[in-house]
Amino acid sequence: MSVEDNLKPSIMLISPTDIELDIKKLEEQLKLHQDQESDNVQKIKEDMQRLWDFVSWLRVAQVQGVWKSKTCRHSINGRCNAWNVSEPERIGLSSEYVEAGSDNIKHVVVERYPHFCITCPLYEAKRS
Repeated sequence: MSVEDNLKPSIMLISPTDIELDIKKLEEQLKLHQDQESDNVQKIKEDMQRLWDFVSWLRVAQVQGVWKSKTCRHSINGRCNAWNVSEPERIGLSSEYVEAGSDNIKHVVVERYPHFCITCPLYEAKRS
């Protein structure tokens, strides 16, 4: 076999019908993947909306906590005197939000952590 024989083009006949079938199969697969992706994107959008709704609710609660911390008669100098929090870790409260008073009783610093006031059953409005 000579070098010239190796350089001759080899021709392969392909039917257009075979190619069309392959293209249709690929289009169907693409459509299926697009539909699946569309479903996934829609689910993600719905999950994101639920998260935004939840965050909105948390912001409302946070504002309520701030308002209560400023208007409660038990909040004196930014500290809640209604609660004795001897073991803040047991209730999931970081020690950075707790201070011991002159009587060595630990109180929540609601000025730094107004979330504590959100659901407080001891809230009473300050009286003028």
